[in-house]
Amino acid sequence: MDDLSLSDRSESELVRFLRAIRDHWLMITIIVVAAVAASTAYAETSPKRYEATADLLVSPVSPSDPTFVGIDVLRESSDQSRAVLTVARLVTSPQLAVAARRRLGVRTSPETLLRKISVSPLGQSQIVTITATASNPRSAAAIANAFANALVTTRTAAFQADVRTQIKRLRTNLSTIPADQRNAPEAIAIQQRLGNVAALVGAPDPSVQLVNAAVSPQNPSWPRPKLTMAVAFVAALLFGSAVALALDFFNPRLRREEELLFEHRLPILTRVPRMSSRVVHGYLGGREPLPASAWEAYRRLRASLTGVGPDGGFPKSILITSAAPGEGKTMTSVNLALTLVSSEMRVVLVDGDLRHPMIASIFGVAPRRHSLGNALLDTVSSDDVLITAPEHPNLRLLLARPESAEFVDLLNPRRVASLLEKLQTRADVVIIDSPPIGEAADALAFASAVDAVLVAVRLGATQRTRLADLRRIFAQRGITATGVVLTTDRKQPTSHYYYASEHDVRPWLRGEGKRKHKPEPQAQPGPAGTQPEYGQRAWPPRAPAQR
Repeated sequence: MDDLSLSDRSESELVRFLRAIRDHWLMITIIVVAAVAASTAYAETSPKRYEATADLLVSPVSPSDPTFVGIDVLRESSDQSRAVLTVARLVTSPQLAVAARRRLGVRTSPETLLRKISVSPLGQSQIVTITATASNPRSAAAIANAFANALVTTRTAAFQADVRTQIKRLRTNLSTIPADQRNAPEAIAIQQRLGNVAALVGAPDPSVQLVNAAVSPQNPSWPRPKLTMAVAFVAALLFGSAVALALDFFNPRLRREEELLFEHRLPILTRVPRMSSRVVHGYLGGREPLPASAWEAYRRLRASLTGVGPDGGFPKSILITSAAPGEGKTMTSVNLALTLVSSEMRVVLVDGDLRHPMIASIFGVAPRRHSLGNALLDTVSSDDVLITAPEHPNLRLLLARPESAEFVDLLNPRRVASLLEKLQTRADVVIIDSPPIGEAADALAFASAVDAVLVAVRLGATQRTRLADLRRIFAQRGITATGVVLTTDRKQPTSHYYYASEHDVRPWLRGEGKRKHKPEPQAQPGPAGTQPEYGQRAWPPRAPAQR
């Protein structure tokens, strides 16, 4: 676990990504559905647009052809795309827009018409494509054809004007030659030239011609419902995934077991299913059953601690702490103590939280006049401070009084080690319920003296920064956490392998009144690992908040 390979890290990042998607799948689904619905509504309500195209073929004439000398036509050049770009520029000229408007017979301004077309010159194929956009298919085709025909007509008119000018000039030149000299080479050349030019009368401009007239499109170019929904789906899916990752990355609370394993390097000793506040308060108050899956989790914790002691056996002293309040450390301390008692071990449960003691309230006993503070001062014997837990003769309690906060300064490793040494003569295991490390430094004195340190962590509640601070504090003091008791949302299925089913685990009420439930065999740990007899209470706790 000290050196993670690149593949392990990559796999952990992939797992984190997939878990983020899984945890926020509902949000992602809502985003995707909303985006697709919005795109569908937009596609249905937005105005339809139709596109029609007309193609012009550009055929530049050779500059060496004498037929077109003095006539304005497109000629070949070293730049093959020059003629095509020239035609494209002519199509978008205001003069051609005016001619197209006259052909259409509309009052639309030339500028508006120009905004409705786009020109795509294709130099390699000598094609100029005119694309017109309109609200109906016929208008789109009419606009594209109007511009294409206007260009051809304009070029033809200019071409014919040049042809007539050339014919007039050639005839004038020929008339100046006397009749008896018409057979001279000069006269013959003029006559041949005049014949070639005269043949062009009425012909269109050979360098530009309409090859594909626009036709009315069958389907609109916009909107495209299928394409719009597909784009919206992909974009919303990517956006939702990014939001899920951001929520997971910037969430200050621990949400992944993998973070404990790969980032904090803390092994998970057991996983306790998260219980509602009603179940916790009811269980601690003797009114509700503790689910059998939870009891099984604490039994797994007992089994996990086997062999972690300094001599390879069970640890003789165990500290249970947390990074912050409300993460289940007191619940873990109490139930671990009961599972050890059920395996015929003698246990001393120490309430090490001098500021907010809870153990006395849970077991429904009153602290003696001498408490943990007096034991630290070594002014009283163990018999004066230890209290036998109700109905559990093998479980002794060392309680703290509410006014014991004045003894906080007595918590140092030497005094704690001396106290643990004395308590271990009275028990097989000493369990200490300490305050959270992030709230008070009291637990450090215990942590330096015990054999095992357990950290209670709740997924979705424990803050990453506080857990990192806990590890940093432990590292500064040379303390190594044995592992984590993880409270998780993962559901634990009821199994016949559990010690008892949830229906068999019946609580007993406090006081001397009647029980709410009929007498049934109990699954709560009893003295010497036996089941409580009918009418016997496991213990009479009250219902404090879970700590």
